[in-house]
Amino acid sequence: MTQDELPAGSRYPIGVVVIIVLTVLRCVSIVAGLVNLHGSDLADWLRASSPLPEFPPGSDQEVIAGLLLGGLLIGSVIAVIGLVARRQWAWVLAIVSSGIILAIDLGWWYGGEPRYASMLGNVIAVFYLNQRDVRLALRGVAPT
Repeated sequence: MTQDELPAGSRYPIGVVVIIVLTVLRCVSIVAGLVNLHGSDLADWLRASSPLPEFPPGSDQEVIAGLLLGGLLIGSVIAVIGLVARRQWAWVLAIVSSGIILAIDLGWWYGGEPRYASMLGNVIAVFYLNQRDVRLALRGVAPT
C-alpha cells in the first residue's frame, strides 16, 4: 500500500501525533533560543530546552550556534509539514534531525551543560519513529 492508496479517512497512529507534537515543541524551543526569549518561567524553560546553550553575545560561537539552530529549525518545520502530509521522506528527516539533536545534547551533557528536556523529547521521538505502526503510516509499507 502506498501513500496514495491509504484510505482518505484513515487516522494517524498515536506515535505520529506524538512525533508531530514533539517536533513542534522543538521548533518553539529553537525559536526561543534564537531570539533569546526571557521573561516568564515558560519562556525561560523553552529557551533552556533549546538544543544549544547561550553563548556570549557577538562571539563566533553565537554566530555558529545561530546558523546551526536556524538549519535545525528549517529542517524541523519541513519535517512537521511532511509528517502531517504522511510523506515517506518525513520519516527520514525526522529521524535524522532527532539523531543530530540527540548527539548535540549528549555532547553538551558530556561537557557539563546538559539539556535534559531536549534529550528526553528526542529520545521519545526516536522511540516512536521506530514503532512499526509509525513506519507503516509514514513509509507506506504494506503490513505483512
